Parts: sequence; C-alpha cells; structure tokens
Amino acid sequence: MRWLPTLGRALAIVLAMTTPISAQPGPGRPRDTLVVALVSHAPTLDPHMQYEWVGILVSINMFDSLLHRNARLEYEPSLAVSWKALNDTVWEFRLREGVQFHNGAVLTAEDVKYSFERVLDPLNRSPQYDNIRAIKSVRVMSPDTVHIVTDRPFPLLLERLVFFPIVPKQHVERVGHDAFGESATVGTGPWKLAEFKRGQHIRLEAFDRHWRGRPPFRVLTFRVIPDIATQVSELKKGGVDIVRNVPGALLADLGAHPQTRVSSAPILRTHYVQLDMRTEPFHKKAVRQAVNYAIDRDALVRQLPAGLGRVVPTVVHPAAFGHDPAVPPYPFDPGLARTLLRLAGYPDGVEITLHSAFVEGRPIFEALAKMLTAVGVKTTARAWDPDAAWTRFFQGEGRASHGYYGAWGSHSIFDADAVLHPLYYTGSDGWVGKWYTRVAGLDQLIDQARFTIDRDLRRRTYARVQRLLKDESPSIFLFHEFETLATARTVEYAARGDQWLWLFDAKRTR
Repeated sequence: MRWLPTLGRALAIVLAMTTPISAQPGPGRPRDTLVVALVSHAPTLDPHMQYEWVGILVSINMFDSLLHRNARLEYEPSLAVSWKALNDTVWEFRLREGVQFHNGAVLTAEDVKYSFERVLDPLNRSPQYDNIRAIKSVRVMSPDTVHIVTDRPFPLLLERLVFFPIVPKQHVERVGHDAFGESATVGTGPWKLAEFKRGQHIRLEAFDRHWRGRPPFRVLTFRVIPDIATQVSELKKGGVDIVRNVPGALLADLGAHPQTRVSSAPILRTHYVQLDMRTEPFHKKAVRQAVNYAIDRDALVRQLPAGLGRVVPTVVHPAAFGHDPAVPPYPFDPGLARTLLRLAGYPDGVEITLHSAFVEGRPIFEALAKMLTAVGVKTTARAWDPDAAWTRFFQGEGRASHGYYGAWGSHSIFDADAVLHPLYYTGSDGWVGKWYTRVAGLDQLIDQARFTIDRDLRRRTYARVQRLLKDESPSIFLFHEFETLATARTVEYAARGDQWLWLFDAKRTR
C-alpha cells in the first residue's frame, strides 16, 4: 500500500528540468573558499548561549572542546590530551600546551574553569545548563590540569564534553557577553570570525596558528538559504558547495548530476508518536499495543524516498550505548490490533486527535493517521505551529491532544539516556515524559542507569527499560533517519553519523 505522497518526486523532476549546469566552484569564487548552505543562523555566535543545530555546526569550526569525535565516531584528544576517572565523581583532564585563541592569548586551565562556570551560573540562563548540571565544580590543579567534580556518578560526562566549547575568560569579561556573541567572538578552532551578517552569512577565515595545522580552506562561509529547492539550485550552479538534509526524492538527481555528489549516514534521529497515558483511550495498555500493531513500519521505510530509514523496536538507536538487539520490533498485525481494541472495550473503534509540529514529517504523519484509521482508531491529524503552539503545549501541561508525532535526535549523544530521559522521565526535569508517561518503575530504572559508571549494570538496566517500553508502549515506535548530504564534485566530504559538519576534514579535489 502506498501511503506517502509524491510531492518530493515531482519537485525532483522540476529541479532537474530547470536547474542549469555550470562549473564548480561558482564564477569568481576562489578555490580556497568553501560555502555551506544553512536554512538559518542561530541568534548568537556565543556557543554557550544557544543550542540550535545550525549554530552548533558553525561553533564546532570556531571553537574546540576538551574532546573530539572523529568520522568513525570515536573519541579523540582535542584541548585535552588525556583524561581519566580518579573515582566515581572526579575526572582529571590534562590540557594541550601552547594552544592559542584567535586573539593570541594562550589557553589555560582558568579558561576551562570559567567556561563551565559560565554555563552553570543560573543568572546567565544558558540553554546548555541541563547538559552539564551534574558538574558540581571545576578545580584548577595546575596551568595544564583540571579536575571536573560531579555531584554523583555521571557516566554521560565524556559524551557531553564532545561539544562543550572553551572560551577565553579575560576576553569575554572585557568585551561582555553581547559583543562576544555578535562581533568579538573568539575561540581556538580552525577558523576565526571575519564577518557576521545576520540572516545572510557568517564568513570565517583560516586561523593559521591552530594546533592541528592550517585548515584546508582560507575562507569558510555559511550562507542562509531557507528554501531547499534554492539550496539545490545554488549547489548545481556553484553558489554553494555543501547542502544538508537533502530530501530523499532529490538524491537520485543530485547523484547523477555531473557537478554534484551525495552521501548518507544513519543518525540518531528517531521518529515516534508520543501517547498521552493520562487519558482515554491511551490509559489502557491494550490500546497502546493495538496502535503499535497497526503500523506497517517496513512500508513506511520503503516509501521513504531512497529508503533512508531503519525500523527501531523502541526509541533507542542501535548505535547508542545500551541498545538491546534482543528486543524485536512490533510486527504489522492489523487483525491483532482490532482484537486488542475490542478487548479494551472499543468494539466499534475510537476517535483520537494527534498533533505534530514536525513540518518535514508531514507526509509520514498523514500516513500514520491513515494506518491507525484503517484498524478502527479514527485519527485526526492536526499540524501545530512549530513555535507558538508547541510552546503552548508545554505551558498547558501537554494537554493538547491524545498524542503527538515527532522525532528526537539526542543532540548526537550516543547513549540511551539521551532519548529515554527527555521522552519518558516524569520528574520535573523531564521533557515530554513529565506530561505523558505513566509507567510504574520506569523513572527508577532511568535514574539507576543515569547515575552509575558501571557499564555492565547500565547495559543490563537499559535492556530492562527497552523490554518494559515494548510491553507498556508509551509511544508508537517507528524508525530512525539517515543524514543526507549533497556536495560539489570538487569537494571531498561525506555525511557523518553525528550530523557534524567538521570541515577541517573537507578538501577541494580539483
């Protein structure tokens, strides 16, 4: 059965017919300039005062963190050359000597301490506070050694430090937070700020004194192009070199085009429908299981352009620590779905309303509604405004509808906690779980795995969590995405599993 519309395929045909072919890079653009298309820019260049992905992609090229993750998704030294746990709550990090900030100042342990304290200070209202709130203090032991002390065992510390940019203490205090995020932005990364024109472009220049060596491009520019069709047109004409999140329907055309190439990689972004377990009908486990049996996940993935998705048994991605491969996904069984509805007291079916603010997922949302309706769960699919209505949903205690469809990317944290805690934890620091989820014992299991550094215990606990999720079904479990990247054929760079654009690895081939 074909559930998904063919708008994307039509768009691909139109683009193929209307986009001219020309040389790469664009006319008048030097070979040592790399241009990346983004749908928007973050509101600030201050890496501690925003947490939007478009901002992170810029920040990682301007700032270094203590740790780095390579294209194989392995930890590598960055500003820290070594690290070790001294006990359950104290980690020691030894810093790289001689690292310079873009203004010529030398990195010290005081800069590291200041960076953490800046985010942890509630007066600064950093959106990254929750990521490192377990850190109690940072102690300077010597000019090149710091101890990070957590308030309890915190196994996610290293994951959180892969993206935690270090900023220069004296410079930030001298210029002020606002200027630091607008025009006086200084880091230790491969590129330094040259020009920030809000809503137009961010132009970076190579930092020749970077400790890794000279970056591969003298100029790195991030252009704002909100429309994907325009991005693709610019790629073909040579106006940009890299386009992210290319719709699957366009991949074949771009792969065959003489001036472009495509790449893809499985990423952590997982699709789901979160169910409100507080009210009818999803207060009944049989109904929650029924709607899981009602979904033909394989058909959804097949209908995704280029098939860029994989079914997941729960929301825990196979690449995340704690994933249990022994837990199978729900099979597609519409007959069993109808039987469970009848046993739950709904022999004539039931009506529900689902919402979604996930604009890109609208075709999938509509397909899900049809699949549910086909087994007797008559579903009205309504779109939220991505900003205002979504905010009202949280302010109104999540009482907007019977559930919502969304996708969660875990901020590229390869640990089960990064999806389990926001979606299912019912404590005050939970995200959606505090409104929707009511599964006895689940909070305790999430806490148990979150606050021990015993990897075997964490793995066993997450296995228990996934079996419990499968049985209780607080969500409709769906599939995970792939990152898709289109590049000029004159650029060698491929999609990464953490969705980073680490452009120090890119190079011009001709």
